[in-house]
Amino acid sequence: MDTPGAASTAEAATQSARGEARGWLRRLHGGEATSDDVAALEHWRAQSPAHARAFAEESLFWSVLGDAARQAERERAAQPVRARLPASRRDFLIGGTALAASAAAIAVISPPLGLWPSAAEWSADYRTATGERRQLDLLPELSLELNTRTSLDIRQRGETGAVLELVSGEAAIVNRGGSTANVTVVAGAGRINGRDAAFNVRKTGADVRVTCTSGRVDVDCHQRTRSLAAGQQFAYGASDSGDIVAADAEIVTAWQRGMLMFRRAPLSEVIEEVNRYRSGRVVLVDSTLAQRQIMANFRLDRIDDVIDFIAKGMNLRVRTLPGGVVLVG
Repeated sequence: MDTPGAASTAEAATQSARGEARGWLRRLHGGEATSDDVAALEHWRAQSPAHARAFAEESLFWSVLGDAARQAERERAAQPVRARLPASRRDFLIGGTALAASAAAIAVISPPLGLWPSAAEWSADYRTATGERRQLDLLPELSLELNTRTSLDIRQRGETGAVLELVSGEAAIVNRGGSTANVTVVAGAGRINGRDAAFNVRKTGADVRVTCTSGRVDVDCHQRTRSLAAGQQFAYGASDSGDIVAADAEIVTAWQRGMLMFRRAPLSEVIEEVNRYRSGRVVLVDSTLAQRQIMANFRLDRIDDVIDFIAKGMNLRVRTLPGGVVLVG
């Protein structure tokens, strides 16, 4: 039978190990970790089963609850000591449920790492999950294809066309209505209008990228209108915009064919793209590798082939952690 003193000591050791594990996770996700840090983490985890267990538990909370869990943990830590939850295995499960409940309330508005939809995305008329694509035929002359993690609202639909809002994600729109029907896509600070045109719209946060693949598309934003011809692309944000540039439509629309295509793309960009299509998170822990270029094609139904390519084709160090977290570098 454990004595009160022994139980107290064990509880303190558990709390200490979990605190250290959170410290490691903060460093790994803070953008400053190096390969030496990863090696030091591996050494720390191997020191004892308690360390390994603490890191696995904290990684699960980090991956699933992210910022919301950390906010709830800060609030819990600010409570008087007598009000804090005990750390036995039974109470850890109970405490974890309470933490998840409080974190969920926070995460409804601002989900961590895009692991689940925000409130606006949940309420959208159409929504796709991670790795899912969906075809929509809204009118006889108007069709859309939604890429992974995309939310779309239908504001208006009638004989003369439709007004859509891209809440988040990416959509390919084809309007074959000629001059009789217009489609307008509201995305961030702009409105995209297309008659007898095909175009791709991608919205990440407040940033929007429009690519015309056929016909002509007009983009209204920041009190100006830009007209795009086939093969042209335009990007804008909440308060600024770029120039009209040439775009490779084959690369932009590769996702519609179940592919990802990279042509001298920096590794940081490749990792950011891969994170849209898989659960968990790929993290580049060595910033000196960010500009390493990749020229390759990958199938979306075998997205983890990209990780194998990074490890074997680029000869970079890859570490797999709980919750689908992969460290590169």
